[in-house]
Amino acid sequence: MTQKKEAADSEASVRDELVQLRADIDGLVGTVGRLANGAAGSLVDGAKRTISHTGEQASEAYDAALAEGRRAMKTAGKTIKANPYLSIAIAAGVGLLVGKLLSRHS
Repeated sequence: MTQKKEAADSEASVRDELVQLRADIDGLVGTVGRLANGAAGSLVDGAKRTISHTGEQASEAYDAALAEGRRAMKTAGKTIKANPYLSIAIAAGVGLLVGKLLSRHS
């Protein structure tokens, strides 16, 4: 009878340990899930910051190119006003050259 009692006690002990093991595994799964969500959130936040920074850089590059274009237009305008006849001759020459090149391809 002692052996049956010991076997029953042993079986109950193993069941208790299995219940505790299942609870521990559930706790670990929950912890891993929270950590994974936190890491994913960090990755998303980092990507958003990078995109925002890239957008700011693109905006700055656009503004710089626009300012440079305006400066070039002002310089061209001043040059044309300073040398109107030369500007007309250059424009006519470029027009003639483009016309010849286009007539060859037709």
